[in-house]
Order: sequence, then C-alpha cells, then structure tokens
Amino acid sequence: MTCKVNDIQVSEGNVGSMDWTFAEIIERCAYGVNILPGDVIGSGTVGTGCFLELNGTGLFNNPDYKPQWPKEGDKVEMEIAGLGVLTNTIRKIDSDFSILALKKM
Repeated sequence: MTCKVNDIQVSEGNVGSMDWTFAEIIERCAYGVNILPGDVIGSGTVGTGCFLELNGTGLFNNPDYKPQWPKEGDKVEMEIAGLGVLTNTIRKIDSDFSILALKKM
C-alpha cells in the first residue's frame, strides 16, 4: 500500500505488517453496536504509519524535520496493488456539530 499527498509519496507498507486482521477489526467495531451500510471502519495505518507517527519519527531522527499535516485542498491518494486507488480531496465543512457536546448530554 502507498499513500500520496498532492502526488508526493508519504507512506508505504504491506498488510502483512498489520497487528490485527480485518476480521478482527470488524469484530471489535461491532462489539455491542450494529454496523450499518455506509458506516466507515478505519483499519489504522500500514507501513510507515499515520502523520502523527511520521512527524514524530521525522523529528526524532532529524531536529530540522518540518512536520506535515493534511490540510484543506490536499489530494490524498491511497493505492493497494491489485485492488485499486482511492483518491479524495480534503474539504472543510462549517458545522457546529460536536461529539463531545453529545457525550455531555
């Protein structure tokens, strides 16, 4: 699997290095709740990891490393050989929705 942001590769890996199988991830997500069509289940990161890990490792290895975070307008492209490519553009949506506020009710 590879991940590119604005056509620059930021991550590369193999599902063989994942700690949990997809079946185990789905099993855990479904514990005590119903999974419905349209629900999105994230599998975590593969290979060199998420931006939090990339930035942490980058700074650990090089104090001059410039952290990078996805921002509005960025094109994110994830590809798995033999499966296909998923491409999305990050968009900001103005909303007053807050999961934290719902939890406090």
